[in-house]
Amino acid sequence: MTMQSGMRWLRWGASLLVLIVLIWVFRDELGFLEEGFRRLSHANAFAVVIVIIASLASLVAMSGVMQQLMVAGGVNVSVKEATAISLASNAWSTTLPAGPAFSALLTFHVQRAWGATIALCAWFFVVSSAVSTIWLVLIGLSGVMLLRASIGLGALIISLALMVLLLAGLFWVTNNPRTVERWLKRQKIIKGKVRDGLVEQARNLKEVHLSRYQFLSVSALSFGHRLFDMVALWACVWAVSGAIPWINAGENETTLAGVTLAYITAKLAGSAQITPAGLGTVEAAIIATLVATGMTAVEATGTAVIYRLISFALMTAIGWVVYFWHYARKGLKMSSLSTTSGEKETS
Repeated sequence: MTMQSGMRWLRWGASLLVLIVLIWVFRDELGFLEEGFRRLSHANAFAVVIVIIASLASLVAMSGVMQQLMVAGGVNVSVKEATAISLASNAWSTTLPAGPAFSALLTFHVQRAWGATIALCAWFFVVSSAVSTIWLVLIGLSGVMLLRASIGLGALIISLALMVLLLAGLFWVTNNPRTVERWLKRQKIIKGKVRDGLVEQARNLKEVHLSRYQFLSVSALSFGHRLFDMVALWACVWAVSGAIPWINAGENETTLAGVTLAYITAKLAGSAQITPAGLGTVEAAIIATLVATGMTAVEATGTAVIYRLISFALMTAIGWVVYFWHYARKGLKMSSLSTTSGEKETS
């Protein structure tokens, strides 16, 4: 075995050791796995398959957003490579303490290795986050409207109008960075470091120009990321209760609007990052909302546990496998990320 090969295996082993230590540290918070496998054995098998496919499709759609935005910035990257870093960074985000920060650092490092400039990387994070947030808000508003209006035509029209206005506004901002920068400098409401930060983000928008087709493609993929994730939760309700959530609900059942609200509350609870990957808080949010919209506590609990077992535990496990196989054995380790972070700060 050569010295280079030995160092590669040493780095791989070090990464594996870190993962084992993390599992041991958070062992008391992983009790839901046993409960999840028990409930999974009694669930509708076809619906469970849909949950797995939808969870994977959600991450692939998210990688499509990255691939499209990188291509728009002049960096030709394949969907395969974008999917690999999406899976690996998702595993980091849901496992490590301060996971989202480390996940962003890993993504930044890989994008720089592809040839992306620092400004393009920053542009990617701003635009992808903005589009994703818009869809999350619109899905939540649609759920509230549908729950109150029993699918009134007005609710659908309002949701569609909001979607068009917000996306059109974001498209205009991404294609008129100089105008946005001048306005930020002239206005008197936002001042200090906040304004300076917004001006810097506006300058990053100059890095690329998104055509209408590219922007629609990015928007559609971002919507797919959110929609497939929500479909996974919807299928979990079906797997546990045996009833497909739709417009109207029977006794001890929920509706499509109820699933939508449960999905939004889960995402809001998870964003607080009180525990790693929102363990405990996300499940509680899903259970409370599903019970409030008609399900029994037992079936709502089963739904939450199976959803988290697949969308969190299984996807995280796949992400770590991808990281070890695709990145760790190539020498991607914490020290190299620290070097990249220092480069980012001094640039």
